[in-house]
Amino acid sequence: MKKILFFFIALAATACSALKPTTCSVQPNFYKYRYVYIMPTGSVTGSTEVHTYKLDNTTYVGGGVTKTTNPADLMSGYLMQKGFTVLPQLDQTKLAETLVLSYGETGQRSVGFLWLFDATSIIVQFRDAQTNDLIATAESEDYGSTEADNIRYAITNALDAIFAQPRY
Repeated sequence: MKKILFFFIALAATACSALKPTTCSVQPNFYKYRYVYIMPTGSVTGSTEVHTYKLDNTTYVGGGVTKTTNPADLMSGYLMQKGFTVLPQLDQTKLAETLVLSYGETGQRSVGFLWLFDATSIIVQFRDAQTNDLIATAESEDYGSTEADNIRYAITNALDAIFAQPRY
């Protein structure tokens, strides 16, 4: 009995750490930029399972949560907190101080306790608006209760990793 209990404790402790580590690369000139233009993204909606049950000839609906996030909005708020000015369109007079931020989803995979969760992998890239040189990039994955949570957490992890890099 102790071996079975130990097995489940060990499984729970190791299976929950199945996320890939966030990776990033940041050029020394990252902090010379003051402006950022974020490529438009669509909203992502995710929901948890809804349960229905009958009691006394009445149908009840229980559980279920629907969440929506727009990656561009999330990144916009994050970057404003970090002191960047978010431009609604590229401004030709500010190109030398502007980064273009793009975002993409790179896939999903099963992770977590007994692989019951799907983690979403994302990548963000900051490019110089004038030269198109890659200035910073980060890849991350995470999971939550919905796909919208997965993306929100992964984007936050990626941006946190970029801004955690030392200023040169």
